[in-house]
Amino acid sequence: MKDKYKLNIPHKGKMLLIEGIIDINFDDNEILSFSNINKDNVFYDDGVDSYIFTEYAAQTSAAYNGALSDSTDDKRIGFILNIKKVNCYIDKVKSNNMVYVFVKETLKDGNIAYYDGEVIIYNDNISNLEEYKKIIESNDAVKVMDCSIMVMESSADNFING
Repeated sequence: MKDKYKLNIPHKGKMLLIEGIIDINFDDNEILSFSNINKDNVFYDDGVDSYIFTEYAAQTSAAYNGALSDSTDDKRIGFILNIKKVNCYIDKVKSNNMVYVFVKETLKDGNIAYYDGEVIIYNDNISNLEEYKKIIESNDAVKVMDCSIMVMESSADNFING
């Protein structure tokens, strides 16, 4: 699957959980990312526990902010400050499944932002946010979890140099 946007987040190696960005709507503060679940996933233990997908939502929110940046050198480091809610609908996601991560920024105040996210299993390609929303409305996907998180953002330079 080819993504339309460059993934501009500081995560590397096995901690880079999302593979790419499908679509972004900057007017509505929404982003859709994807990941193939494989047995080499750092969190895989007979599947990836559904609550772990809160981190996928956090990385997707970082990707949203990275896409807002004009520079690939301006990587934003984000820390989950608060998990307001997490609803898990299945136990685990097994290997050879595609997950889609939808995140909407609901409030931004300086370096703190709130995001609502949801993760689904859908093993066909989704090409944009509108198609994703139609799939959600039709209940053709398996819902993994939804969450509300608060993230504090900082540039990598501010974090490293104090």
